[in-house]
Amino acid sequence: MRIGINCGHTVSGTVGCGAVGDIDESVEAREVGYALENLLKGAGHTVYDCTNDHADSVGKNLSNIVNMANAQPLDLFVSIHFNSGGGQGTEVWTYNGKSFEEATNTCKAISALGFKDRGIKDGSKLYVVHHSNAKAMLVEVCFVDTDDAKKYTEIGANKFAEAIYKGITGQIIEEDLTMSQYNELKELIEKQAAEIADLKNINQQLVNVVQTTMVYDFNDDNMPSWARPAVQAAMDCGAVQGDEQGRLGLSYKDLRAIVREYRCGLYNK
Repeated sequence: MRIGINCGHTVSGTVGCGAVGDIDESVEAREVGYALENLLKGAGHTVYDCTNDHADSVGKNLSNIVNMANAQPLDLFVSIHFNSGGGQGTEVWTYNGKSFEEATNTCKAISALGFKDRGIKDGSKLYVVHHSNAKAMLVEVCFVDTDDAKKYTEIGANKFAEAIYKGITGQIIEEDLTMSQYNELKELIEKQAAEIADLKNINQQLVNVVQTTMVYDFNDDNMPSWARPAVQAAMDCGAVQGDEQGRLGLSYKDLRAIVREYRCGLYNK
């Protein structure tokens, strides 16, 4: 589907920014709307963001929104809003109050979160519904100035986005882990973390053994590649000498010291 999503009004604190109560309509419309966009995109739908954050007037904001929506052929236009005025519940406004599937299912999905289903309303006089070329619905998620706001905050914007997504597509987002699944996963992660820590400890112990007991006798045979240029330079300058059999007898600590001196230019001829 090609879907246009509008996060209603302008940004909070500007002209036409919407209702404010226990929650801020402009802020929460964007929380729900952008989460909805991500869900739809993740499911393979083509999504157009029709949100207008700044405008000189309410009328300009509305015309900007509709212009963005009508700039491409949409299968559905959805405008996200929050209600005010002391009521309760969710409602969806459509042209002539038409009860098409996405609208009625959105009401049902949000009401399933514990909100009154106020049904489909006639939105013919709403600018974005009336002037949209595509099938349009304006979703009033809940009320900002009643107990709805507290319930909304407790549930969180993502759940409302999932409900509208279900209303639009008929698909359900996978549920979160159950507590038993969470505890099982947590135990597994902790076990793996402990095993990794043990491996790191064992590796460090091996490194310590090598660093304290390893003796490097021959520049060509058992010398680490990172130390060979420095050791060779030290040998050429006579700073390092082998025994009568050519064995150097250098420890790891010796190698580190020789490399430091080499880098400081002490072995330059």
